[in-house]
Amino acid sequence: MSAAVPTARAGTPPPLQRGWRDACGKLLDIINYVIFSPEASAVVMPVLVAWECVLLKLIVKHVPYTEIDYLAYMEQIWQINNGERDYSKIEGGTGPLVYPAGHVLIHRVLERATDGLQNVARGQDIFTWLYLLTLVLQFGVYRLLRLPPWCIVLACLSKRLHSVYVLRLFNDGWTTLMMVATVLLLLLAARRPGLCLPAALTYSAAVSIKMNALLYLPGILVAVFLLTRGRVVTLMLCAAVAIAWQVLVAADFLSAHPAAYLATAFDFSRQFMYRWSVNWQLVSEQVFSHPTFHRGLLLSHITVLMLFFFTRYAAPRQPSWLRTAVAALRHPATPALSAVPSAAHIAYVLLVSNFIGVLFARSLHYQFLAWYHWTLPALLHWSRMPCALALLWYALHELCWDAYPPSSVASTTLHGLNSALLLLLYVNGPPA
Repeated sequence: MSAAVPTARAGTPPPLQRGWRDACGKLLDIINYVIFSPEASAVVMPVLVAWECVLLKLIVKHVPYTEIDYLAYMEQIWQINNGERDYSKIEGGTGPLVYPAGHVLIHRVLERATDGLQNVARGQDIFTWLYLLTLVLQFGVYRLLRLPPWCIVLACLSKRLHSVYVLRLFNDGWTTLMMVATVLLLLLAARRPGLCLPAALTYSAAVSIKMNALLYLPGILVAVFLLTRGRVVTLMLCAAVAIAWQVLVAADFLSAHPAAYLATAFDFSRQFMYRWSVNWQLVSEQVFSHPTFHRGLLLSHITVLMLFFFTRYAAPRQPSWLRTAVAALRHPATPALSAVPSAAHIAYVLLVSNFIGVLFARSLHYQFLAWYHWTLPALLHWSRMPCALALLWYALHELCWDAYPPSSVASTTLHGLNSALLLLLYVNGPPA
């Protein structure tokens, strides 16, 4: 008597079809994990660093270096090396020296490394490592914030940013390195408050290279206040560390011509060139240069900062800022807050403060993209845009920065994109 042959149950797919379905399902799970799971960043980040190493070498090898400001930096350093200490008399081919003494310190080292302009290729190698070191620190920030991989990848997609670093050798990358280090230290300070002191040092170093780091200052003050639970004494100690670095790095110039140094290195009235303004081609050059326009931008900047300060920056369950400030001033060595907010809340305060400053900046030149590009992955994640919409936002934003020469269409689009992102950041508030 022969054994009965098993038959497939009605409606059940055959084994081969089930196998394909299971394989496709697992593949989709893997793809979903790699794109959306924060845990996958441990795999994605090393791959991106390796990719950037190769890409930067290819860019340097195949795309010609373009001289814009590096010669002027060297001309200014040569005058300083020859003994000039009056900041008002130090200038290069593109104009006077308008950067603080941290810039001078770095470029004196670079002048030796590149033998002036004789070995620019070595300078490009240095800036390649600068880009990669900054990227690794960025990834440390993203890891703490648990960003999904699709956001992290955006940090490596800017054509303009690669150019700013290894094809132009602008000084903005050095400020960005110090600012990323500062943000990373302050996020770690959510568990180790003592890290606020080294963060004050790296922040002061950033300001001493280029003043754009001052856009973070409102966020820095709020973040340190929250991280130290409102201890005014600790806040003042951090301020003392920051001031000490400014005095130390500029000692040669402050001892010789202090007024000239302060007036030139921290000149807030400096005029920018309209033709290179990426963000304000939508207004005429006459409007762009008018003091009333500048005052309007400053007032708008302060107004939006105050809006975020009073409605978004306070820690969860924190009393009103007025009550907190009164308690902190009455007992400056005693905590005025019951708890330290999360690292994500601190990051929101810092990055949004800078982004507000960028939105209302008097001018954004091409190299200024380095000021805030590294923050876009976090800002887009906090905006809660769907992934596809966020990628479209990023692509349009990059097109605005790649447009050459700057145009009114690109400027208008850039303002629309950044304004929409800031609105979403306000509506959604700080991450939990």
